[in-house]
Amino acid sequence: MKELSSLVQRSFHAVPREEDFKTLALGASGRTIVRIRLDGRTCIGIRWGNDRADNDSFIPAARHLRAHDVNVPEIYDYEPLGPGCGAALVEDLGDANLLGFRGEPWPTLRPRYVRAMEQLHLLHNCPFPEDFSLQPAFDEALYRWEQAYFAEHLLGTHLGMEAAPFLNHPALKELAQFLASLPARPVHRDSQSQNVHIHAGKTWLIDFQGMRGGRPEYDLASLVYDGYAHLAPAQVQELLREWERITGHPLDERIFRACALQRVMQMLGAYANIGHNQGKTWYLAQIPAGLEHLRRLLPGSTLAEPLAAMLA
Repeated sequence: MKELSSLVQRSFHAVPREEDFKTLALGASGRTIVRIRLDGRTCIGIRWGNDRADNDSFIPAARHLRAHDVNVPEIYDYEPLGPGCGAALVEDLGDANLLGFRGEPWPTLRPRYVRAMEQLHLLHNCPFPEDFSLQPAFDEALYRWEQAYFAEHLLGTHLGMEAAPFLNHPALKELAQFLASLPARPVHRDSQSQNVHIHAGKTWLIDFQGMRGGRPEYDLASLVYDGYAHLAPAQVQELLREWERITGHPLDERIFRACALQRVMQMLGAYANIGHNQGKTWYLAQIPAGLEHLRRLLPGSTLAEPLAAMLA
């Protein structure tokens, strides 16, 4: 914690004690995240290594988004610690995320989702930065990687199926090529309910270091088909109509379904990988809800043939 202690002394002219640090996440995605208490206020300390390329994007992405009026935490101080490594003090947005409100009645929960979609729309309409590079944009290769991730971990490891016939089906390549051919906007890439916080009467986005060029509909699908949140089909449809109001444009159903299929496959692959290979069994409990989303998206889609029988 010495790097974070040095930042606290530099920024707040205070010397933190060991008991002032409370670990929130240790080694998650190569990051250590702590809450630091300082005489009646708190901040979040983040220390990251070069385990993942996107960790070092958090600081410039946060500054870029704040400059364009997206609600993201303020960066109080930052110190680079070598290639791909760094430490930072950022605004503490508390522990209340959108997932934590899942038990609320829908008339109360619905506006929370609407405000989250409004923030995503602001992010999508930010210009691409000129002074730093986002993570590599979605392209055919990245979409195909997500499909392979789903096949290996969900179909193979979790369901015990042969993944190759699915991956070799031409519908998968066609889906990746179609999505890669579309115009790109900045996207969050992981806009699920745990990455939306409610603090001081506002809705905030976190964990946006994976921001890259892609399709806004991918972020929309991440939110409404979040495997953690268990939104009912009627609730999803209400939110899609709200999205049309927010954007001022009708939702292109073909593009949205393609993005939703792609995102839900990626999500399920992550649940299976983290659950089986990292021993975090909570993620395995989220797979049934994700599979149900996928089954509802399949009828009439190009993936119905390669997937429907496998998920029956």
